Amino acid sequence: MLTRADLAKYPFVAEATDYVRELGFSIDEIATPEFSPVLDRAERRLEEALSKSQISVEVSNESAEILSFPVSNLILGLIGDERARRRFALAEAKRAYDLLRQESPEKLEHIATTTFGWRLERLDIRLGLRLYDFGLNLADFLRNSVHLREPRWNLPNRVLNHGLVYVTREETARLMEEEVRMRVLERSSKVPASVPQPLGSKVERARGLVIKWLGIPTQYELPKVPMPDAMPPCIRHLIDNLNEGKNVQHMGRFALAAFLLNIGAGDEEIVKMFKPATDFSERMTRYQVEHIGGKRGGRTKYTCPMCTTLKTHGVCFKPDKICDTIRNPLSYYKRKSRILSGKGPSREFS
Repeated sequence: MLTRADLAKYPFVAEATDYVRELGFSIDEIATPEFSPVLDRAERRLEEALSKSQISVEVSNESAEILSFPVSNLILGLIGDERARRRFALAEAKRAYDLLRQESPEKLEHIATTTFGWRLERLDIRLGLRLYDFGLNLADFLRNSVHLREPRWNLPNRVLNHGLVYVTREETARLMEEEVRMRVLERSSKVPASVPQPLGSKVERARGLVIKWLGIPTQYELPKVPMPDAMPPCIRHLIDNLNEGKNVQHMGRFALAAFLLNIGAGDEEIVKMFKPATDFSERMTRYQVEHIGGKRGGRTKYTCPMCTTLKTHGVCFKPDKICDTIRNPLSYYKRKSRILSGKGPSREFS
């Protein structure tokens, strides 16, 4: 089913692992001139992921494309930077999605079943305006859709028949993207106890790239606001996720930026706060923050979304007693600020 060109496009598939194994490839050999294209491509993969959050597709040297994938993962694991691992995993997953969405149903089914172990059945069912190409086992659907916060991925919004969730070809590729992201993240966590001598210089160079594009790891400081301790649980959770390099969905980012702007945080502080994000772009982040703050576009300053909206998008997190009495995170901040300053009914929430 898969050609060597396919393995270069999808180096995470089982056949690519078999291909590398059959070559008898070892780390000791990588220092030889013969393997220099592999090291060069591995380094480019890392730099593209760190600098642009996307990885190009190069098929001019299929073997280098296949072999550079495990080498990149190995180098990342040896560096040990969680931010870099998450950004690389996301970039590889996006690369896979862009390619998978163009593939035939037959090839999608082959990769999903042989590499991921999914139970995926071919369908050709049209319901309304949607054509469903596959029925995906419920457990496989839930394991991957749990990371996707758009309402369309919520199970009540899906067609479920005899344990199979109906999905379109594009949706199948999107779920496969999540599977790739999690597998690459796991793969880069498995490293040898010491740095193999042939990779020493590459690891140090890659560590320099991480610092160049992501900065020196530091404990993030909250933006300067009048009452940082009055922030609601959902906002605190979003900040913690960003600080740990975890992916925060669009609604969470919008809510966080709008909330902070409305309680007095500065644009630069908010832009800096988003820097650990796996797909951070300073230019785009600054534009979006200024747009939310009313400095661009229609010049309308946005407020924070209502709690009901945040719950719908899975942004609400461990609501406390104050959350039961308010409808917007900004109301929470106002109420908690009064309590902390001694001007509100603190006994009510003790």
